[in-house]
Amino acid sequence: MTVLTAVTPAHPVPPFVLDTRYQRIDSLIETLKRRDSVAYDLQIDGSRHRIEWPVDFSAYQVIASTTPVSLGLATRGDFPELERLRPHLLRGGFDLLTYYTCSTRSVRYLQNSQDRMDWFFALDAFVDGQELSPEQRTDVVRDLCAWLGDRGHQSQTRWVNTLNAMLRVILEDLETDGIDTSRLIQDTRGYFEGFLLEFDPTVTLPRYLENRALTIGMRPEVEFCFAYSGLTLSPEERSVGERMKELAAHLVALQNDALSQSKEEAQEQGHLNLKAYFPEPRPYAEALNGLYRTRYDALRALRPGRPGPLEVLWNICAQWVCGSLVWHLTTPRYDLGQFKLLA
Repeated sequence: MTVLTAVTPAHPVPPFVLDTRYQRIDSLIETLKRRDSVAYDLQIDGSRHRIEWPVDFSAYQVIASTTPVSLGLATRGDFPELERLRPHLLRGGFDLLTYYTCSTRSVRYLQNSQDRMDWFFALDAFVDGQELSPEQRTDVVRDLCAWLGDRGHQSQTRWVNTLNAMLRVILEDLETDGIDTSRLIQDTRGYFEGFLLEFDPTVTLPRYLENRALTIGMRPEVEFCFAYSGLTLSPEERSVGERMKELAAHLVALQNDALSQSKEEAQEQGHLNLKAYFPEPRPYAEALNGLYRTRYDALRALRPGRPGPLEVLWNICAQWVCGSLVWHLTTPRYDLGQFKLLA
């Protein structure tokens, strides 16, 4: 069958020494190249259930030409809150996520992407890790969004100002390279606004899925990757491109919902997740399989039939879906022994 494939680099990646974390993922990629699906046992409420998702790693290639430097942002400003998170961010292996989702050989892109990754997971740690009332959460989102429109805006919350200062460095790096950040900022605003529903138990399942495609943070990340291509989409292509971004976000969100389940149950009480809508394990497992297959097929159907900017965007989405999957299946952040890969 026709299946999702990822970007192939124009030139082979030069060899360099990788630590064992990379070797483990490389081994998994070689396994997945021989399969058209990935299956694993997911432990749900004490019982194991088979999760099986379509994949295509036959053309997947590591594109990064070097390895990114975690917490490089720490050398570019006074970010005390970032330093407090240093052990957490290093333990998460987010440099691996950057490396395996990279869509260009540009070293500058790779490091800017890593800076964004560190900012993203620092923001995630603060927003999810704080005891915030609904009113406080609304104030935080208001401050984050206000800064996007006015970079002189100051919050009364210190860590919000730190995160905005980190984002300033990232955006100014892009803008110095002549990259238009307007769509990236627009998607980032949507990501922020999604926080408002993350702890609301009255949210319906369709609304949760719609909002989850925002809070996973994929749409601004894909837009960031596409910005580095130097290409633009026509108005007709843009509507299709937005759908591609949405579907890629849905797939990565499902990966995260399934594979971060044990972590969230242990560490993020009250945080809304997909499992909350399925009191029984079997319907939940069936939903994970069905939702993933539907969105995967929809993204596959949007693959352009000819070269051009839309194909580049589709390839970026595919690279992210593949790279995110192998990271989620191997990172100590989520792999707490609750699942195992099946033959």
